[in-house]
Amino acid sequence: MNMTRLASISWAVCLITMVVASGHLMHAQVDGASVPLHLSFQGVLIQPDGTVYADGRYAVSVKLFPAAVGGTAVFEDVISTTIVGGVFNLIIGEQEPLDNVDFTQQLWIEIGLPGTAQTAFEPRTRLTTAPYAAVARQSVVAGGLTPNATGAVRSLNGAQGDVNIVAAGGLVITQDGNDVTIDATAVKGIVTVTTQDSVLRVQNSTGPTVVLGVRDSSITTRHLRSTGVTPGVYGDSLRIPRITVDRDGRIASISTVPIGPTQTTTMPIASGRYVNATPNRQYSVTINTTTATPVALPTLLPNARILITIDSSDGTTTYAISQRTVNGFTVSFAGGLAPNTSFSWMVINL
Repeated sequence: MNMTRLASISWAVCLITMVVASGHLMHAQVDGASVPLHLSFQGVLIQPDGTVYADGRYAVSVKLFPAAVGGTAVFEDVISTTIVGGVFNLIIGEQEPLDNVDFTQQLWIEIGLPGTAQTAFEPRTRLTTAPYAAVARQSVVAGGLTPNATGAVRSLNGAQGDVNIVAAGGLVITQDGNDVTIDATAVKGIVTVTTQDSVLRVQNSTGPTVVLGVRDSSITTRHLRSTGVTPGVYGDSLRIPRITVDRDGRIASISTVPIGPTQTTTMPIASGRYVNATPNRQYSVTINTTTATPVALPTLLPNARILITIDSSDGTTTYAISQRTVNGFTVSFAGGLAPNTSFSWMVINL
């Protein structure tokens, strides 16, 4: 191929420029200014007959490629320069910035003269870096983090630099290597606790009494017992049956008057509540007493007493109990159980 060749390329100027530029980079990093990136390139243009190009002003095209042959240019620019004795000098990056060029990969530079037959001289020249210039460039990056840096905490609540954690209110902060411990065991007096769901959960019940305040409307009806009865045993005398109330406020059992000096008859109790969560009326509901909560009956006796209470006036309707089995019973409603209406049931196993 009869191409004018680019000869006697010297990198001495390039290396010196990169080292000096790196020094400016470090200074600009301290001042917070943007860091320019320039490359100095020098070469000699020689005609096919061995003579150099005539002195004058030329427009020289510069392209950077990630391959020695072919590929897509990652940088392009046309720089006006003066050629004396065939020698030319270029400062790449002054007109078109090199900020978006990835210099972590190997690159090749291609020189050409636009508007002439020599639009691209061959072969391309491989870019190399002076060792000290590479170290200087790395030092600039190590001086701070880029805005999109990952894997590092760049600020703490907006604070940067040396951030200290200060103890207050009885807290004790200790450091052992990379471990920072915040100790609150010495905290005494009134402590304000704020939760996201307005519910305060206390796991440790030992120690002094703790009084907790609950704000208005923070407890809904589903968290309250419908009976309002405190769990315990009621009716200890010989004339009043003994009734056991569980932690949910439901009757768990009823003990009748003593049969003998130390004997009583206990009637197991099962109870529950059913809510029609469907959009339609329900005409029959089956209750399984063996899986009732909080108290279940292993077997429903044939003579067990079943009590039904409609919880809402909207759901008032006649009902009948049918299909009694050892596992439960079915409640049939003549007018249907309205949507969002509930009924409570209780079984006394006689």
